[in-house]
Amino acid sequence: MNFSSLVREILNFFISVYFYISISLIFFGAYLKLLLGKYSWQEYIDYSKKVLDLVKKISKKIYIEGERNLKEVSPPLIIISNHMSSLETLIFGYILGRYFRISFVVKDSLLKYPVIGRLIKFLNPIAVGRKNARDDFEIILKKAKNLIDKKISIVVFPQGRRSKLIDRKNFNKIGIKLSKAFNIDLLPICVKTDFLEIGKLIRDIGKINPQNALHIRIFTPIKSSNLDRTTHDYIIDLFKNTLNNWMQNIILYFLLNSFIIYYILI
Repeated sequence: MNFSSLVREILNFFISVYFYISISLIFFGAYLKLLLGKYSWQEYIDYSKKVLDLVKKISKKIYIEGERNLKEVSPPLIIISNHMSSLETLIFGYILGRYFRISFVVKDSLLKYPVIGRLIKFLNPIAVGRKNARDDFEIILKKAKNLIDKKISIVVFPQGRRSKLIDRKNFNKIGIKLSKAFNIDLLPICVKTDFLEIGKLIRDIGKINPQNALHIRIFTPIKSSNLDRTTHDYIIDLFKNTLNNWMQNIILYFLLNSFIIYYILI
């Protein structure tokens, strides 16, 4: 490891420490209000915004596209998103929650986390064990009806586990099935949130990469009446192409800056 790499690693370490201390204070602030009975939907939105503001303070490179689509939808919706890190679950409350109420399909172990588990329960999530896909879907179907009857939209992560890549084999059809079952529109959202890495020891606690921009693209909703056999592959390709385009832009930006520096030096 050369000197510049060492300096960058040390700097990233202290940035990660700052991030986790700051986000812990955000969580404890929200948890205190929850205990006092003062935690409301607006409070949820506000604390989610604090997380996004924290990311802005560190990265300063945040791009949210397609927000106008949120103004034109008729909730409830089924929202399908790729799952790159735990960050999207923390900031969707602000990005989506200003327009309509949301809940999530989550793994049941998250509800056992101290502090965070109680905050997640506030959203009345659909918790599944991920051991038996058929049993999980029956649970999701039953609980989804209660949420949808209350006009609450449901966020589904078809990948299950967080990953930087879109694996077609592990990208399930639960979101599409729910959209068909309840005859409600499907809203695809693609995210690039590798600002926060997946942890090596604890998956929920990874290092912070301030150089990585945060990208979120909200697509035009797909009418439930337009869902067919091609929808699954369409969404996968949509996400893969979007992620590839973002990566190409990063490479182009790097090459352009390298050329400018080289031009200046010569």
